[in-house]
Amino acid sequence: MALVERPDPRKKLVIAAGIDLLIVALGVAMFVASGSMLWILMAVAFGAVVSVPLILSAMREIREQNNASG
Repeated sequence: MALVERPDPRKKLVIAAGIDLLIVALGVAMFVASGSMLWILMAVAFGAVVSVPLILSAMREIREQNNASG
């Protein structure tokens, strides 16, 4: 059975941060355009829903790598 190298889980953290940044920036832009604070709150909530699974998955993979190496 061939061993396949897994991608670096830190990339998932970078992707999650990028997604969060884009969503919150869009919420801020909508706030500036409309004056409603609800846009920022919705953007933060939606960003959390999208990025938390990626963050949890990356944390789990990092923990597995640390346990396997030490």
